[in-house]
Amino acid sequence: MDNILELQQISVKFGGLVALNGVDLTVRRGEILSVIGPNGAGKTTLFNIMTGIYQPSSGKVLYEEQPIHKLKPYKRVRLGIARTFQNTRLLQHLTVLENVLVAHGGCNTEGVFASIFAGKSAQQKRNQIVDECIEKLEIVGLASKVDQLAGSLPYGEQRLLEIARALATNCKLLLLDEPAAGMNQTEKRELMQKIKQLSKEYHIEIVLIEHDIGMIMEISDRIVVLNYGEKIAEGMPKEIQSNPQVISAYLGGEME
Repeated sequence: MDNILELQQISVKFGGLVALNGVDLTVRRGEILSVIGPNGAGKTTLFNIMTGIYQPSSGKVLYEEQPIHKLKPYKRVRLGIARTFQNTRLLQHLTVLENVLVAHGGCNTEGVFASIFAGKSAQQKRNQIVDECIEKLEIVGLASKVDQLAGSLPYGEQRLLEIARALATNCKLLLLDEPAAGMNQTEKRELMQKIKQLSKEYHIEIVLIEHDIGMIMEISDRIVVLNYGEKIAEGMPKEIQSNPQVISAYLGGEME
C-alpha cells in the first residue's frame, strides 16, 4: 500500500509553545486514518499543516511524493486536498446548493463577458456543474434540500453539507475535523456509513479527528495518537485499545 501523504519530522512552534514536535505521519491509499488525543494534543494543528493554514517550523510535507509544505491552501485544494472544520463555516444565508457551488472549481472560471453573453455551451457547462454539485449532495443525503437555506438545517445536516462542499472540490484526500460533533447516535451511525462509502466506493482517502472513541474504533483502519504535540502511538484499533501509554495519556483508564 503506497502513501498519498507524508509528514516528515514536522514541528510547529508559536513563540515558546511547541504545538507539534517531530511528528512523522503517513496517509496510505485506501485507508481511513484517525488521529486522536486529548484536547490540546495538536490534532487540529496537524490538519492546519496538511492544508497549508500553518507552515511548519521544521520538517516536510509530501503529497504524492512531491513537497507541498510551502504551498498556499488554495493550491493544495487544486492538488486534491480538502477539509472540514471543527466549527461549521457555511454561508448561512445561501441555499444548500449554493454552498456547494461556491466550492466547485468550475464556478470560478467564467469571465464577466462570458457571463453576460452566455451561449449554449456556457449554459451546458453551468448545468453540468450544478449536476455535479447535486451528485455530491446525494452522496451525503441532502439532495432533497437543495433550495433550503443552509442556516435552517439541523446541526447534523450542516455537518454533512460541509462534507458535500469539500467533495465539490473533487478531492482525493479528505480531512474531517470532528465531523460527528453535535450529532446523536443515529446520525453518527449514518455518518460512519457515508465515510466508509467515500473510502471504499469513491476511493477518497480519509483522515479523521474525532473524540467519540467507539466511532473511531469501529471505523478506522489505523489510528495515530498525539499527546502534547508528540506522536505516542500508532497502529490498528485493537493495538491502540490495549496500549498502556495511550490509556494513561488519553483516557486515564481502560478503553472500552
